[in-house]
Amino acid sequence: MPQFNHDLNALLDARFPILLSETHEETRLLARVQEICNTRGLPLFVWSLADGLKHSNEVSAVYNTSEFTEALKHVDATPQNGLYVFLDAHPFFDNPLNVRLVREIAFDHYRRDRTLLFASPGLELPPELARMSARLTLSGASADRVRSLLKEELERWQRDTRRNPRIDHTILPLLVHQLAGLGEDEVQRLIRQAISADGELDLADVKRIARFKQDQQISALEMELPDVTLDDVGGFARLKKWMGQRQAVFQNPALAPGLPAPKGVLLLGVQGAGKSLVAKAVAGSWRIPLLRLDFAALYNKYIGETEKNLRQALEEAGRMSPCLLWMDEIEKGLSGGEADDGVSQRLLGTLLTWMSERDQPVFVMATANDISKLPPELLRKGRFDELFFVDLPDAAIRETIFGLHLARRGLDRATFPLTQCVALSEGYSGAEIEQAIVSAQYAALAEGVALAPGHVERELQQTRPLSVIRAEDFARLRSWASDRCVRVD
Repeated sequence: MPQFNHDLNALLDARFPILLSETHEETRLLARVQEICNTRGLPLFVWSLADGLKHSNEVSAVYNTSEFTEALKHVDATPQNGLYVFLDAHPFFDNPLNVRLVREIAFDHYRRDRTLLFASPGLELPPELARMSARLTLSGASADRVRSLLKEELERWQRDTRRNPRIDHTILPLLVHQLAGLGEDEVQRLIRQAISADGELDLADVKRIARFKQDQQISALEMELPDVTLDDVGGFARLKKWMGQRQAVFQNPALAPGLPAPKGVLLLGVQGAGKSLVAKAVAGSWRIPLLRLDFAALYNKYIGETEKNLRQALEEAGRMSPCLLWMDEIEKGLSGGEADDGVSQRLLGTLLTWMSERDQPVFVMATANDISKLPPELLRKGRFDELFFVDLPDAAIRETIFGLHLARRGLDRATFPLTQCVALSEGYSGAEIEQAIVSAQYAALAEGVALAPGHVERELQQTRPLSVIRAEDFARLRSWASDRCVRVD
């Protein structure tokens, strides 16, 4: 815990009167604080509503300190210097007397060396105290610590059961990445759950841990663990190659020290061309959680709350890392214009700052249909690793798409001629091809016969694809992307 030790010592040396630590790992925090107090020769006192105020080396509490207010009065009056840790004091700061007592102790800090440390899972100090305080972060388990705990738990299970666990070694890096950043107690419990359930460590355990992390969050993020992979997507050859070149480094940055980690891509293209499917397929291929950011869920009528919701969602994406953060139709979330009192601009500023400063393995994949509504700041080089343009599929890719959809329906491509279907589907998107097959299935069902190429061909002839209905928009989009984006095929 070198960083925590360094930070606490630095704050004590700087003589901050009030410290805050938001953590669920109370026992671990107290152990670290006790260690530092012993080194510095600094007395340590701990208060809780259950036990009152105690010296760390004594069993009995100081008389009449079970209540928070009385404990503060004691600290305010005592000549005893030291570090006073208050556990779960957050419910008591709505009392003006308590706030004033904390201020009195803080004001007297330079005469009497009494430092207050408030520790709880969540705590926001009143404004009059916040400016006198500093935050102290108890970081989660590092990747190396997770590997050590994993080794310990596997050896323990082996001793207890006298059996060798079955381990899928290909998922161990993913498992370590998912556990890194959690508290050590949480890491141990999750490893024990994974190995105790069936004596195995496999991809299902990684997914269970990802769900556990998602369950701890309340935000505008929706998580899924896609089963689809890039092999299930027709076309996108250049994008697939690009992603393949970066997968290993994203999952293990140590493979390329000094090389910037992959940050993300923007997929610009026509509706129904497979942008959303590709986002899911990348997450499925990389075997990481897919987090969908719902911009509509961010908006709040109160000033500042919308931006706060975005910051919380982005922080939670960091805690869920490694993951893929999917911003679908990003232009709709950031193009409010002047009518929204500047909310969209503040959202954009928050997002751009996070994109520039984040250091967690969060790969961003944004999709957009309308380039005219995208803020220019978002398109500047460096925001995304690459801008890709997704056009309508050509004949070869359409044939692949037909084949994939037929295979999913148990139809043999060899007995289902596609030449005419491919020709009739000129100008169709992948989504429109799928819908034509679905409609053809309904028609065949109504006739009481098996699906045949003729059913699909009739549906294609009866439908007008979006590329015809909105031909001008498609032409304008292609023209803009022609020398500004990389084609996915």
